[in-house]
Amino acid sequence: MNDDYFDLNNFWKSVQDRFADNMGETAYENWIRPVRAASVDLANRTVSLQVPSDLVMQAWDNGNYTAKFMEYAYDVAHDFFKPDLKVVKVVVNPVNNSNQTSSNFQTNDYQLNPAFTFDTWVVGDANELATSAAMAVSEQPGRQYNPLLIYGSSGLGKTHLMEAIGNRLKEVQPNAIVRYITTDDFMNDWVNAISKKSTSEFTDTYENVDLLLVDDIQMLQGKDRFQEEFFNIFNKITKAQKQIVMTSDVLPKDIPGLNARLVSRFMQGVAYDIQKPDFPTRLAILKNKSEEAGMQIDNQTLTLIAEQIDTNVRELEGAFNTLTLMARAGRPINVANAQKILEHLNISRQKVITVSDIQRIVAEDYGVGLSDLLGKKRNSDIVLPRQVAMYLIRTLTDTSLPKIGQAFGGRDHTTVMHGTEKIADLIETDYSMKQRIETLSTKIKEKS
Repeated sequence: MNDDYFDLNNFWKSVQDRFADNMGETAYENWIRPVRAASVDLANRTVSLQVPSDLVMQAWDNGNYTAKFMEYAYDVAHDFFKPDLKVVKVVVNPVNNSNQTSSNFQTNDYQLNPAFTFDTWVVGDANELATSAAMAVSEQPGRQYNPLLIYGSSGLGKTHLMEAIGNRLKEVQPNAIVRYITTDDFMNDWVNAISKKSTSEFTDTYENVDLLLVDDIQMLQGKDRFQEEFFNIFNKITKAQKQIVMTSDVLPKDIPGLNARLVSRFMQGVAYDIQKPDFPTRLAILKNKSEEAGMQIDNQTLTLIAEQIDTNVRELEGAFNTLTLMARAGRPINVANAQKILEHLNISRQKVITVSDIQRIVAEDYGVGLSDLLGKKRNSDIVLPRQVAMYLIRTLTDTSLPKIGQAFGGRDHTTVMHGTEKIADLIETDYSMKQRIETLSTKIKEKS
C-alpha cells in the first residue's frame, strides 16, 4: 500500500462492503453502517472509528467485529490496521419522518450465530461447571437450572455458551421458540411499545417462548421501571416452566441498583462463572481454530501465542485471525512472525504467578506453617489466611474453583467460593484487610 495515496473514505467504504457481504442485513444496519471512520494514523496503522452509542460499542465487543475489521482491512489495504473506537454522539444518515406514518410495533430480534455451538466450544477448568449446566439446560429446558446465569468478564465466551444452548435446542426441537436479546434492546423494545401503545404485543412476544436468552443483564442497574417489567416477564416464563438463560459481568448481588427481589429471582436457579482460560485451554482453542481454518500451524507457534495471551478468548482469536491474514498474504506461519503479530498487538510476555507462590507468600505473611495452611485445621488463625490465599489465587491466576480446592487438601469448590466471597466482602468493609490484600498482591507479582 502506498501511504501517500491512502483514501480513508474509500478504505472504510470497502471495509463496510465486506461486512455487508458477510453478515445479516439487520445486524449490518444496526452495528456497522452507523460507524464513521474519522481519521487514520498511518505510522501506527490505526483507524479511528466513531460509534454513535454505547450499545453499538458493546456490539463490536460482543460480536468480535474488531477481528473482522482487521481481516477486511487487510483485504482492502494489504496491510495490518487496528480500529480505535470511541463513542461520539453523531447523527448518521438522518431520515425525514414528516411524511411517514407510525408503523406496527416490532421488537429487536437476532438470529443465533450458527458458529456458536457446543462443538466449537472448548471446555477447560475455567468453564467446566458453566458448560455442564448449559448442556443440561439445552437438553431439558425449564426442568432444572432455571434461570441459568453465566457470569464473568468480557471476552471469555459467555455469549458463545449461551447461544450454544439455543442452537442445541433448535437441533433437538426444531419448532421450539428461541429468542435471543440484549438487555439494551429489551429496554428499547419497551420504550417503543409504550410509544406505539403496543405493550400487549410486547408482552406476548417476550412471554411466548420456550427459551429466552438475555445478554448483559447488568445493564438493568438503576433502571427501576425496566426492572419491574422484566420482573413480570421473568415470573411468567418461569411459572410456565419455560427456560431463561442470562449473562452478566458479575453476580446479581454485585450489580449496583438492582432490586432485591430481582436479585432473589435471578439466584433461584444456578449461577456459574467463566474465568480466564488456563494455558491448556488456550492452546486447545488455537488448535481448534487451526483445524476449522484448515491450517497446519506448528505447536511451537501456537504455544507462543497461548503463553503470551492470557487475558481472554477474544484477544486470542484476534491474534489467530491476524495469523490467517499473514498466511493469505503468503507469509510463513512460524514463531518469528507470530512474535511480530504479538508485538503489533502490543502483547508482551507476562510473569507467571503460580498457586504455590501465593500459598507460600501468604503463609509467611501470616506466620503460619504451609502444611497448616493446606491442611484440615479449622481454627481461626488458620482459616483466615487460607481464605486470603484462595482469594488471591482466584484474582491473580486463571485457576478454577475445583483446582483451587484440590490445592488446599481436596476441598470442595463451594468451600472455595465461600472463602473468596468472604474476603471480597471484608475488603469492602475492613480497610486494614484491603491494605493487606493490596500489599500481598504487590509482593506476589514482584516475586513471581
